[in-house]
Amino acid sequence: MSAGLVLTLQNIINQSPTYTEIDIVIARYLLNHLYKENLSINDIATECHISKASVTRFSQNLGYAGFNDLKKDYHLTYIELDEMKIDLNAITNKQVSPLQKNILSEFQNSVNDLAAYAEKLDLKEFENLSELIHDASNVHLYATLIPGNMAEILQHMLLTAGKFVEYYPQLNNQLIAADNLKENDLAIFISLEGSYVMQKDLTLKITRSKATTVLLTHNPEMKLSTVFDHVIHLGDHGTERGGKYKLLMFIEALAHCYFNKYV
Repeated sequence: MSAGLVLTLQNIINQSPTYTEIDIVIARYLLNHLYKENLSINDIATECHISKASVTRFSQNLGYAGFNDLKKDYHLTYIELDEMKIDLNAITNKQVSPLQKNILSEFQNSVNDLAAYAEKLDLKEFENLSELIHDASNVHLYATLIPGNMAEILQHMLLTAGKFVEYYPQLNNQLIAADNLKENDLAIFISLEGSYVMQKDLTLKITRSKATTVLLTHNPEMKLSTVFDHVIHLGDHGTERGGKYKLLMFIEALAHCYFNKYV
Protein backbone atom coordinates (compact mmCIF):
# COMPACT_ATOMS: atom_id res chain seq x y z
CA MET A 1 0.00 0.00 0.00
CA SER A 2 1.40 3.36 -1.00
CA ALA A 3 1.56 5.64 1.99
CA GLY A 4 1.80 9.01 0.35
CA LEU A 5 5.01 9.25 -1.71
CA VAL A 6 3.19 11.28 -4.36
CA LEU A 7 1.86 13.62 -1.67
CA THR A 8 5.34 13.94 -0.15
CA LEU A 9 6.87 14.84 -3.51
CA GLN A 10 3.97 17.19 -4.19
CA ASN A 11 4.64 19.00 -0.92
CA ILE A 12 8.31 19.40 -1.84
CA ILE A 13 7.59 21.09 -5.16
CA ASN A 14 4.78 23.17 -3.61
CA GLN A 15 6.93 24.43 -0.73
CA SER A 16 10.07 25.23 -2.71
CA PRO A 17 11.61 27.72 -0.21
CA THR A 18 11.62 25.02 2.49
CA TYR A 19 13.73 22.58 0.47
CA THR A 20 17.11 22.63 -1.25
CA GLU A 21 17.45 23.00 -4.99
CA ILE A 22 18.61 19.37 -5.21
CA ASP A 23 15.52 18.17 -3.28
CA ILE A 24 13.26 19.99 -5.72
CA VAL A 25 15.13 18.68 -8.78
CA ILE A 26 14.83 15.07 -7.55
CA ALA A 27 11.15 15.46 -6.59
CA ARG A 28 10.35 16.94 -10.01
CA TYR A 29 12.21 14.11 -11.73
CA LEU A 30 10.34 11.41 -9.79
CA LEU A 31 6.96 13.03 -10.45
CA ASN A 32 7.80 13.35 -14.15
CA HIS A 33 8.84 9.68 -14.30
CA LEU A 34 6.32 8.28 -11.81
CA TYR A 35 5.68 4.94 -13.53
CA LYS A 36 9.13 4.21 -14.93
CA GLU A 37 9.67 0.43 -14.84
CA ASN A 38 13.38 0.29 -14.11
CA LEU A 39 14.13 3.31 -11.99
CA SER A 40 17.71 3.35 -10.73
CA ILE A 41 19.81 5.64 -8.61
CA ASN A 42 22.18 5.97 -11.58
CA ASP A 43 19.32 7.23 -13.79
CA ILE A 44 18.38 9.92 -11.29
CA ALA A 45 21.96 11.01 -10.67
CA THR A 46 22.80 11.14 -14.39
CA GLU A 47 19.62 12.82 -15.63
CA CYS A 48 19.49 15.32 -12.75
CA HIS A 49 23.25 16.04 -12.98
CA ILE A 50 23.84 15.24 -9.31
CA SER A 51 25.76 12.61 -7.34
CA LYS A 52 24.36 9.27 -6.19
CA ALA A 53 25.15 10.39 -2.64
CA SER A 54 22.70 13.28 -3.11
CA VAL A 55 19.96 10.83 -4.08
CA THR A 56 20.72 8.73 -1.00
CA ARG A 57 20.58 11.80 1.26
CA PHE A 58 17.28 12.82 -0.33
CA SER A 59 15.83 9.37 0.43
CA GLN A 60 17.06 9.47 4.03
CA ASN A 61 15.70 12.97 4.55
CA LEU A 62 12.26 11.60 3.63
CA GLY A 63 12.58 8.96 6.35
CA TYR A 64 13.77 6.02 4.26
CA ALA A 65 16.81 3.91 5.13
CA GLY A 66 18.10 4.56 1.64
CA PHE A 67 17.18 4.73 -2.04
CA ASN A 68 16.04 1.10 -2.21
CA ASP A 69 13.37 1.74 0.44
CA LEU A 70 12.17 4.84 -1.41
CA LYS A 71 12.05 2.76 -4.60
CA LYS A 72 9.65 0.28 -2.94
CA ASP A 73 7.16 3.09 -2.23
CA TYR A 74 7.79 4.46 -5.73
CA HIS A 75 6.64 1.19 -7.30
CA LEU A 76 3.62 0.99 -4.98
CA THR A 77 2.26 4.23 -6.45
CA TYR A 78 0.63 1.95 -9.03
CA ILE A 79 -1.80 0.96 -6.26
CA GLU A 80 -2.69 4.61 -5.66
CA LEU A 81 -3.24 5.04 -9.41
CA ASP A 82 -5.45 1.94 -9.58
CA GLU A 83 -7.54 3.06 -6.60
CA MET A 84 -8.05 6.49 -8.12
CA LYS A 85 -9.04 4.97 -11.47
CA ILE A 86 -11.60 2.75 -9.73
CA ASP A 87 -12.92 5.73 -7.77
CA LEU A 88 -13.34 7.80 -10.94
CA ASN A 89 -14.44 4.98 -13.23
CA ALA A 90 -18.16 5.59 -12.89
CA ILE A 91 -17.95 9.12 -14.25
CA THR A 92 -15.48 8.36 -17.05
CA ASN A 93 -17.07 5.25 -18.56
CA LYS A 94 -18.79 6.64 -21.62
CA GLN A 95 -20.22 3.22 -22.52
CA VAL A 96 -22.62 3.43 -19.59
CA SER A 97 -24.12 6.82 -20.41
CA PRO A 98 -23.07 10.24 -21.71
CA LEU A 99 -20.46 11.86 -19.48
CA GLN A 100 -22.60 14.84 -18.49
CA LYS A 101 -25.51 12.62 -17.40
CA ASN A 102 -23.14 10.39 -15.46
CA ILE A 103 -21.52 13.29 -13.60
CA LEU A 104 -24.92 14.68 -12.59
CA SER A 105 -25.96 11.23 -11.42
CA GLU A 106 -22.82 10.89 -9.30
CA PHE A 107 -23.38 14.31 -7.73
CA GLN A 108 -26.95 13.35 -6.88
CA ASN A 109 -25.89 10.03 -5.37
CA SER A 110 -23.37 11.85 -3.15
CA VAL A 111 -26.01 14.40 -2.11
CA ASN A 112 -28.37 11.56 -1.21
CA ASP A 113 -25.64 9.82 0.81
CA LEU A 114 -24.89 13.01 2.74
CA ALA A 115 -28.57 13.68 3.41
CA ALA A 116 -29.07 10.14 4.74
CA TYR A 117 -25.97 10.49 6.91
CA ALA A 118 -27.10 13.85 8.30
CA GLU A 119 -30.42 12.35 9.39
CA LYS A 120 -28.67 9.72 11.50
CA LEU A 121 -25.88 11.82 13.00
CA ASP A 122 -25.13 10.97 16.61
CA LEU A 123 -23.94 14.26 18.11
CA LYS A 124 -22.68 12.42 21.17
CA GLU A 125 -19.96 10.84 19.00
CA PHE A 126 -18.51 14.29 18.28
CA GLU A 127 -18.54 15.22 21.95
CA ASN A 128 -16.95 11.93 23.03
CA LEU A 129 -14.20 12.10 20.42
CA SER A 130 -13.53 15.77 21.23
CA GLU A 131 -13.08 14.80 24.87
CA LEU A 132 -10.72 11.95 23.97
CA ILE A 133 -8.65 14.33 21.84
CA HIS A 134 -8.55 17.02 24.51
CA ASP A 135 -7.60 14.64 27.33
CA ALA A 136 -4.94 12.67 25.43
CA SER A 137 -1.27 13.31 26.13
CA ASN A 138 -0.46 12.80 22.45
CA VAL A 139 -2.74 12.47 19.43
CA HIS A 140 -1.67 10.57 16.32
CA LEU A 141 -3.56 10.31 13.03
CA TYR A 142 -3.11 7.31 10.73
CA ALA A 143 -4.38 7.42 7.15
CA THR A 144 -3.25 7.45 3.53
CA LEU A 145 -4.31 8.72 0.08
CA ILE A 146 -7.46 10.96 0.16
CA PRO A 147 -8.24 10.16 3.83
CA GLY A 148 -4.63 11.18 4.52
CA ASN A 149 -5.26 14.56 2.87
CA MET A 150 -8.29 14.99 5.13
CA ALA A 151 -6.29 13.88 8.16
CA GLU A 152 -3.99 16.82 7.44
CA ILE A 153 -7.03 19.12 7.41
CA LEU A 154 -8.07 17.80 10.84
CA GLN A 155 -4.48 18.14 12.07
CA HIS A 156 -4.37 21.76 10.93
CA MET A 157 -7.67 22.59 12.66
CA LEU A 158 -6.60 21.00 15.95
CA LEU A 159 -3.14 22.60 15.84
CA THR A 160 -4.85 25.95 15.38
CA ALA A 161 -7.00 25.14 18.42
CA GLY A 162 -3.83 24.62 20.45
CA LYS A 163 -3.88 20.81 20.52
CA PHE A 164 -0.69 19.22 19.23
CA VAL A 165 -1.47 16.44 16.75
CA GLU A 166 0.96 14.36 14.72
CA TYR A 167 0.40 12.92 11.24
CA TYR A 168 3.01 11.31 9.01
CA PRO A 169 2.11 10.66 5.34
CA GLN A 170 4.65 7.85 4.90
CA LEU A 171 4.06 4.34 6.19
CA ASN A 172 7.55 3.86 7.62
CA ASN A 173 7.15 6.98 9.80
CA GLN A 174 3.67 5.85 10.85
CA LEU A 175 5.16 2.53 11.98
CA ILE A 176 7.77 4.37 14.06
CA ALA A 177 5.06 6.57 15.62
CA ALA A 178 2.99 3.47 16.42
CA ASP A 179 5.97 1.92 18.26
CA ASN A 180 6.06 4.96 20.55
CA LEU A 181 2.38 5.07 21.56
CA LYS A 182 1.87 5.33 25.32
CA GLU A 183 -0.99 4.63 27.72
CA ASN A 184 -2.50 8.13 27.69
CA ASP A 185 -2.13 8.63 23.94
CA LEU A 186 -4.90 8.61 21.35
CA ALA A 187 -4.53 6.97 17.93
CA ILE A 188 -7.18 7.87 15.33
CA PHE A 189 -7.12 5.52 12.33
CA ILE A 190 -9.01 6.52 9.17
CA SER A 191 -9.81 3.82 6.63
CA LEU A 192 -12.97 4.40 4.60
CA GLU A 193 -13.28 1.04 2.84
CA GLY A 194 -10.89 -0.96 5.01
CA SER A 195 -7.91 -1.38 2.70
CA TYR A 196 -5.55 0.57 4.97
CA VAL A 197 -6.64 -1.36 8.05
CA MET A 198 -5.46 -4.47 6.19
CA GLN A 199 -1.94 -3.00 6.46
CA LYS A 200 -1.72 -5.36 9.42
CA ASP A 201 1.79 -4.45 10.58
CA LEU A 202 0.55 -0.94 11.29
CA THR A 203 -2.93 -1.83 12.54
CA LEU A 204 -1.70 -4.41 15.04
CA LYS A 205 1.10 -2.17 16.32
CA ILE A 206 -1.50 0.50 17.09
CA THR A 207 -4.21 -1.72 18.56
CA ARG A 208 -1.79 -3.76 20.67
CA SER A 209 -0.33 -0.61 22.21
CA LYS A 210 -1.64 0.86 25.45
CA ALA A 211 -3.05 3.88 23.63
CA THR A 212 -6.78 4.45 23.16
CA THR A 213 -7.66 3.64 19.55
CA VAL A 214 -10.44 5.02 17.35
CA LEU A 215 -11.39 3.87 13.86
CA LEU A 216 -13.28 6.14 11.44
CA THR A 217 -14.76 4.11 8.61
CA HIS A 218 -17.38 4.17 5.87
CA ASN A 219 -17.56 0.37 5.86
CA PRO A 220 -19.44 -1.10 8.87
CA GLU A 221 -18.46 -4.63 7.80
CA MET A 222 -14.75 -3.85 7.78
CA LYS A 223 -12.52 -6.69 8.84
CA LEU A 224 -10.35 -6.04 11.91
CA SER A 225 -12.64 -3.24 13.12
CA THR A 226 -13.23 -5.18 16.35
CA VAL A 227 -9.60 -4.71 17.44
CA PHE A 228 -10.15 -0.95 17.96
CA ASP A 229 -11.46 0.50 21.23
CA HIS A 230 -13.97 2.74 19.45
CA VAL A 231 -15.42 2.49 15.93
CA ILE A 232 -17.25 5.43 14.37
CA HIS A 233 -19.24 4.59 11.25
CA LEU A 234 -19.79 7.37 8.75
CA GLY A 235 -23.40 6.40 8.15
CA ASP A 236 -24.51 3.52 5.97
CA HIS A 237 -22.10 2.32 3.33
CA GLY A 238 -23.87 3.87 0.32
CA THR A 239 -21.56 4.60 -2.62
CA GLU A 240 -17.81 4.23 -2.09
CA ARG A 241 -17.27 7.76 -3.37
CA GLY A 242 -19.67 9.13 -0.77
CA GLY A 243 -17.33 8.10 2.04
CA LYS A 244 -14.82 10.89 1.45
CA TYR A 245 -17.55 13.54 1.49
CA LYS A 246 -18.96 12.16 4.73
CA LEU A 247 -15.46 12.12 6.20
CA LEU A 248 -14.93 15.79 5.38
CA MET A 249 -18.31 16.60 6.86
CA PHE A 250 -17.42 14.61 10.00
CA ILE A 251 -14.05 16.37 10.35
CA GLU A 252 -15.58 19.84 10.08
CA ALA A 253 -18.32 18.97 12.58
CA LEU A 254 -15.73 17.48 14.96
CA ALA A 255 -13.61 20.62 14.77
CA HIS A 256 -16.70 22.76 15.36
CA CYS A 257 -17.52 20.71 18.47
CA TYR A 258 -13.92 20.85 19.73
CA PHE A 259 -13.64 24.62 19.26
CA ASN A 260 -16.97 25.25 21.01
CA LYS A 261 -16.05 23.06 23.94
CA TYR A 262 -12.37 23.87 24.52
CA VAL A 263 -11.33 27.08 22.72
